[in-house]
Amino acid sequence: MRPGSAILVSFGAAGDPVLLPGGEGTTWRAGDIVLKPVGDLRMARWTAEVYRILGDRSGAGFRVPEPVRAVSAGGDGDWVAQEPDGRAWAAWRWLPGAAADWSGRSPYWPRLLAASQAFHAALAGLPAPDWLGTDGSPWTVADQVAWGERDPRDILRSAPAGLAGQVRQLLDALRPVGLPVQLVHGDLTGNVLFAGSGPPAVIDFSPYRRPAGLAVAVAAVDALTWHGADPAILDELAGVPEAGQLLARAHVGRLVTELISRGPRGGTAGGTAGDPAGLATVERTARPVTSLLLGIQ
Repeated sequence: MRPGSAILVSFGAAGDPVLLPGGEGTTWRAGDIVLKPVGDLRMARWTAEVYRILGDRSGAGFRVPEPVRAVSAGGDGDWVAQEPDGRAWAAWRWLPGAAADWSGRSPYWPRLLAASQAFHAALAGLPAPDWLGTDGSPWTVADQVAWGERDPRDILRSAPAGLAGQVRQLLDALRPVGLPVQLVHGDLTGNVLFAGSGPPAVIDFSPYRRPAGLAVAVAAVDALTWHGADPAILDELAGVPEAGQLLARAHVGRLVTELISRGPRGGTAGGTAGDPAGLATVERTARPVTSLLLGIQ
């Protein structure tokens, strides 16, 4: 889906849009403007306003992209502009940087942890909207399972035995965590960009209301599961309160997300078979991470 000319005019974007790599393959750059399709108008407007505030609070620890208002072609200053067919877009100033290679014991780990700490310190005190956690998405449901707010039995009942067993083992290892909660970014792994020795940029906010340390726990679990990271990276989390419990919850959240996203749908002859081969890969790749995290509880 390419942004139309009306969208380019709305955000003052110059030049022919070029599709950017990474993500879901739906983000375009035109000059110094990055254009992203919007599925949830409420979320897009709220995220832009949060990043506007964070831009005033950023400094030596992190950078954030600046949201751009639509000021013409019917945009009337909104954070979102819509095409004649109703498709909606948001725009951001382009920031230089690239995601890190997390394989092995990446030298970027200390910088990611420092950027997360600075970013979440700036987020602290900002209120979460009432609608956060109500969208019913696989990510939201999985997060709620990981924090004991949703019964996982229906999800696990139809799951492959090996993967369901890992989730049950992790859930059995959980205990209450008495940490303060705030807005956190739940998907840092590919959304912290590095450019030379400057402050990392934190993009594509995935908001949750959880302890701040969950952000780096999710990043560590992602790196271990999918990027070939050395388990020694967990040493970097030694100063994170309740790191073991946060890691276990992060892993539960990621595994349950895969079960929902790749599992069968419909439950009848008219339903879909899901992705059993993909779930088999998840089960195999996640098993050593599950064993590692169970060993540190």
